[in-house]
Amino acid sequence: MGVLSLREDGSEILTYNAPDYPISTDYSCLSIFPGYAANCHWHQDFESLITLDCDLDYSVNGQCVHLHPGDAIFVNSRRLHYGYSPSMTEGHYCFAVFHPELMGIIPAVASALEKLEEDGSPGYWLLSAQKEEDRPMIETIRFLCDHATPREALAVVSACASLLNAIMKRYQEETSQTSGADWAIVRRMVGYIQGHYQEKLMLEDIAAAGAVCRSKCCKLFREKLHITPQQYVMRYRLGKACDLIRDGASITDAAFDCGFQGLSYFSEAFKKQYGISPSVYHRRIRENET
Repeated sequence: MGVLSLREDGSEILTYNAPDYPISTDYSCLSIFPGYAANCHWHQDFESLITLDCDLDYSVNGQCVHLHPGDAIFVNSRRLHYGYSPSMTEGHYCFAVFHPELMGIIPAVASALEKLEEDGSPGYWLLSAQKEEDRPMIETIRFLCDHATPREALAVVSACASLLNAIMKRYQEETSQTSGADWAIVRRMVGYIQGHYQEKLMLEDIAAAGAVCRSKCCKLFREKLHITPQQYVMRYRLGKACDLIRDGASITDAAFDCGFQGLSYFSEAFKKQYGISPSVYHRRIRENET
């Protein structure tokens, strides 16, 4: 993987199933992530995920929700999120991520989506396999995971619209409990980090990206993400280094490409974060490929 592709607002640009077809789907496993935890990120797309055979925790805008096998989660656009195994064990899941542009440009639809995505709206909706009213939405997500090819575009768009309609109805029954303005600032600062993680990052630069002072920057990271800005930078760099190693890069190249100035420091930080050394992780990846 190269430098992360970002939009002007700092959100991640995802790789979709096909060009000009803004939906990404796949089946995957937790073991591709060191520590069985994905990297915290955000994008303009809606994200939906079903855990197939494992317990999974999902952090969305600093709030943690627990998924049992068969449960699903729908993550709203522009929310900071990541999934992880609380027991650090293997598990499998499927996901469907799609951009609002998939719904077309009808003004009434665009207006409804803007209301759903606004900063004051909820960050996620948990869909339980044990609740009868949630099962149709889970089945729709599963359909997307299995059928999201360009030749089935009409069925896919219809399924996405059905899912969004159900989410919208649920949203209308709920009350917002988050501060939209603060989350907008955090997203700008996180976007800055994601766009400059390979460079030397100073706290004042991160704060400037959110147009706040250093103390406000630290306060928002603690309140919203429960970590310091420096910790977020470290975790993000380590996560990107893991991506590079999985893609075939050497440990040395991964370390320096992700902003680490020394291999020993990288190894120490990696082991502290994930409980294993980079060399052990590298070996596990190669063993899984054989």
